[in-house]
Amino acid sequence: MDQFHFKVNLKGMIDLLSNHLYSTPQVFIRELIQNGVDAITARQKIEPDHKGEIGLELFAPNNAYPTLYIEDNGIGLTEEEVHHFLAQIGQTSKNKLDNEDYIGRFGVGLLSCFIVSDEIVLLTCSVKEDKTIEWRGKPDGSYTIKVLEQKMEPGTRIYLQSKQGFDSYFKVDQIQQMVRHYGEFLPYPIHFYGNESIRLNAEKTPWEMNSQEALQYGKQKMDIEYLDAIPLFSATGEAQGVAYVLPFSIRVNAKQRHRVYVKQMLLSEKIEGILPEWAFFVTSILNVNQLKPTASREEFSNDARLELVQKELGECIKRYLVQLTKTNPDLFEKIIQVHYESLKFLAKEDDELYALFIDWLPFTTSLGRLTVKEIRKHTNNILYTPNMDEFRQISQVAKSQSVCVINGAYVHDTELIGKLGSVFPELTVEQTNPSTFMYQFTDLSLEDRRKAFDFVELANLVLQPYHCTAEMRNYQPSDLPALYTTNEDALFMRTTEQTKEETNDLFSSIIGQLTSNKVKPNDAQLCFNFQNPTIQKVIQSNNRERNQLVIEILYVQALLLGNYPLKKQEFQLLNKGLISFIEQGIGE
Repeated sequence: MDQFHFKVNLKGMIDLLSNHLYSTPQVFIRELIQNGVDAITARQKIEPDHKGEIGLELFAPNNAYPTLYIEDNGIGLTEEEVHHFLAQIGQTSKNKLDNEDYIGRFGVGLLSCFIVSDEIVLLTCSVKEDKTIEWRGKPDGSYTIKVLEQKMEPGTRIYLQSKQGFDSYFKVDQIQQMVRHYGEFLPYPIHFYGNESIRLNAEKTPWEMNSQEALQYGKQKMDIEYLDAIPLFSATGEAQGVAYVLPFSIRVNAKQRHRVYVKQMLLSEKIEGILPEWAFFVTSILNVNQLKPTASREEFSNDARLELVQKELGECIKRYLVQLTKTNPDLFEKIIQVHYESLKFLAKEDDELYALFIDWLPFTTSLGRLTVKEIRKHTNNILYTPNMDEFRQISQVAKSQSVCVINGAYVHDTELIGKLGSVFPELTVEQTNPSTFMYQFTDLSLEDRRKAFDFVELANLVLQPYHCTAEMRNYQPSDLPALYTTNEDALFMRTTEQTKEETNDLFSSIIGQLTSNKVKPNDAQLCFNFQNPTIQKVIQSNNRERNQLVIEILYVQALLLGNYPLKKQEFQLLNKGLISFIEQGIGE
């Protein structure tokens, strides 16, 4: 019996496999099953009616490390092939065949067994010759080959005895779990032999199931009740799968990890980038036949084909959502409620989907949360403001007048609102702000202006230190005495002044220097409501001192109604006004 040696530093190669290429020692199971599946596939090429099968058994004798036995009834290896493929690292029996039908490609998989074992014993018989070959390999690079007298059916048998420290991988439950983990959807039956024969892989894959079966599988496997299951298909990657719609919202920039199989063998449960970035509201189970795994077989090579597959799978999700609006609008509405931000992003990026989805998307308005369809029923004149503070200033007044103003301050909302005219030409879309909105209020008659003149003049004098002017108009609701409006410049100055008050001397000085050359704008306005009963009483009052207190209190109240934080000076106004009214009340 002759002895031969590998042509590489095998110990270094094993270190590379265990510490750098593979993420866990348990991949040896994947490599063993993979070799068996590929061997059966090769045999079926010459025997199309052959029924492939893989079996495993565990021997655990007393006072000895356990031994794993795995067999397949595949094509087997001839003596020449054993020399050629098992003795040369990087050689694989699939190189000369149609690679696309096989899972393994790199010819190093069998060496992963040395991570958990000090010896690989392989018996094989090829369908091409009636000869049983025994191959024994060791991690020091030595191996032996001999021809056995005993006969065996075509196929391959491998024996692995656990080495010290790795016996946890050689337990019945662990072996069964690892096989199910990697090979749950492999096309050939995989049995574990013990007291009874147990089939370890499924007879049906998720991509062969109908929607209800796929949802049931998802709940059983992931313990999540998904909203729906979307069939996925890509001709470029020969990909099939299921995308599960998550029943909870997640961050827009969250990256989903997908469970991906290559030729029905698990590649990884943590694959990113197989679906478009906008599809973060789904997680998927996919089988891919025409994408190239990396050498570790735990992710895909990032190439042009991967980009095409990603695009095709994304189109599947788009078509599903479009169809759902017609077949199950209630479910689609529920998906929108849960994944509103994602679908907004999708509609913003894709004009076709924008036209299909925009009617279903809800927006915050002065009349409550309404979908575009509901807004269109109310009015053809779409008013919106892109600023949250501006929306707060005018929403109460707009509501009282049954005017619908959309709050466009949220992410993507302004872009979505701005495109409404492209889908609905009958609509006019107009940006508004508190100043322009205020000019829609009814002007006073000459007689009413005469009555309010002294009050407005006093108000301008009182409000001058706060860079605010006074107006008097008629508007609804009548129980709102005053409305504070401002613009961006005035709001900026107001914010910086408040920040100066709340920071230390150093930072306050820096802010002061940054704003010292800016002209203080006088664009903030306090618009009094002539129809308000309190305003009417104050106009008719000749008590100038009390009227001044009322103006100061109404100014602070309008700030609070507009959700503006009060500056120190305004807090003092509020305290002074309240104390004065209390004292006057006690005095009476």
